[in-house]
Amino acid sequence: MPKESVLSEEEKSSFEIKKFIFHIIIEDQLQPIYLDEVALEEDQIRFFTQRLVDVSEGVQHVFVDREKSEFVKDCETLIADPEANFLRMSKKLAYSFKSYHSGQTSNGVFIAALVNVESKRDLIFLLKLDNRKVYQYRLKGTKALLKELTQTFVEDKKAVQKSALVDVSDYYSWDVLARERNPPPKQALRVYFSNFLTVMEKDVPSTLTPKAVKSVRAWAISNREDLDPDQDVSSYRARAIGYMMGAAMYKTDDFIDAVVMDENEERRERLRQSLKEYFDEVGMSGQSFVPNKTSLKTAERKNIRETAEGVKIEWEGEAADNNIDLPREKNPHDGLFHIVIKTREIINADKS
Repeated sequence: MPKESVLSEEEKSSFEIKKFIFHIIIEDQLQPIYLDEVALEEDQIRFFTQRLVDVSEGVQHVFVDREKSEFVKDCETLIADPEANFLRMSKKLAYSFKSYHSGQTSNGVFIAALVNVESKRDLIFLLKLDNRKVYQYRLKGTKALLKELTQTFVEDKKAVQKSALVDVSDYYSWDVLARERNPPPKQALRVYFSNFLTVMEKDVPSTLTPKAVKSVRAWAISNREDLDPDQDVSSYRARAIGYMMGAAMYKTDDFIDAVVMDENEERRERLRQSLKEYFDEVGMSGQSFVPNKTSLKTAERKNIRETAEGVKIEWEGEAADNNIDLPREKNPHDGLFHIVIKTREIINADKS
C-alpha cells in the first residue's frame, strides 16, 4: 500500500545527487539558455543537496491523467535511462516550464536533479530559483568597496520561487510535492504551474481540516506521558481547533507552534519535533490550504467527559478557559477525581 507520509528526516539525510543541471531563464526570451554540463565539487554537492532537503516538502498532488500526461512520460523517460536521457529531458522540461508561463517570469534558473533516496529509489527535483541581489565587498584601508554579483546561488529559501518533488513510482500515495513562494489566495499553486505538472491537489480543505485536528488528538493520546502534566489531550485538540477556526491559511509550522504551548522550553521543543515527525508520517507536513471551518461540526468541536456516575460535562475550547479543572490524577486521600467547575450562574434546563 502506498505510503501516506511525506519524506522523513532519515530519507532526507540519505539524499544522493545522481544527476544535476540547470538552465537559465531570461525574462524577455521565449526559451531558456540551455547548459550541457554543470561540474560540482564536493562542497557544492553538499550545498545543493541541502537546498534540495530544504524544498522536499509541499502540498501533496496527484497526476490528473497519468496515461495522457506528457510531463509524466518525460519524467519516466528520464528515470528509465538517466545516462542517455537526463540532459535531453531536463532541457525539454525547462522549455515546457517557460512556455506554460502565461506572462513574464523573473530572471533565474531552472534546476533539474535526479536524487537517490535510501539507495532504493529515485526522485526528480525541479526548482525555479530567482536571481537574488548579492554584494561582494573588498576593503581598501578602512574604506569598503561594493560590487554587485548578479549570477549567484544563495542559501536563502526565499530565492526558491517554485519547487516540485516528483515520484513516478507508486511508493507514495502522492505523485508530486509542489509549493510556490507566493501562491494565489485559496490556491496551492498557480494554474499554469499545476498545468505544467499536470496535477491536482490530492486532498481538499474539507478533508484536511478535520484530519489535522484528529491527527493532533491521536498524537497527544500516544504521547500522553510526555505532555505538560498541567495539560491533557483536550488542551492540544482545543488549540488545534482554535487555529483552524481563526487562521486564514494553514501552514504546518504555524499550526504546530499554536498547538504545542508549554512554558518548559526543552519540553516544548521536544514535543514540537515529535508532532512534526508524526505529521510527516500522516502526510500533513508541508500542506498549505484555507481551513474549512464548516468541516468541523459542532459535535466534533466539543470536549466530552462522563463520570462513572453518569454525569456528563461538555465544553468547547480549553477546559481552563471555561473555568473547568479536570485533574489527571486521583486525590490521594479518597482515591477520587476532584472535578471543579466555577461559574457565575447555573441554568436549569429542566422545564418540568
